[in-house]
Amino acid sequence: MSKARAGKEIHVVADNRLGTLADVSQWLADKGVNLSSVCAYVDNSKAHFLFKTSDNKKAIEILKAKEMEEVKEEEIVVVEMQDKVGMLKDMAKKLKSAEVDIKYLYGTASSAPNAPATIVFVAEDNKKAIQAING
Repeated sequence: MSKARAGKEIHVVADNRLGTLADVSQWLADKGVNLSSVCAYVDNSKAHFLFKTSDNKKAIEILKAKEMEEVKEEEIVVVEMQDKVGMLKDMAKKLKSAEVDIKYLYGTASSAPNAPATIVFVAEDNKKAIQAING
């Protein structure tokens, strides 16, 4: 069984240079901000970081003080599901049936017994996506 809800992530853009992830994660850790989900990629020589944090407001303040090129909060869909074979397939089929287009998606899982997997994504219509998953 999957359960979807609305959430928020932080999108950070910086020059792509060696050690940027180390710096950003250090700044947040030093101030007690936990990263529960992370996605990072490079596009056109820019590093992009997507973070789901324990305290977005605090994280945004920290990152803006460090003069990152861009720091913004964005709406996301957060799905918690059992970490077992076929769960992502089931979620994706529900979204396909509801004609929900996914813009991007990333996820986390734990090796701990019975720990949930978490999928984070943005769709063309997040509310419709949540309804499709939750039934």
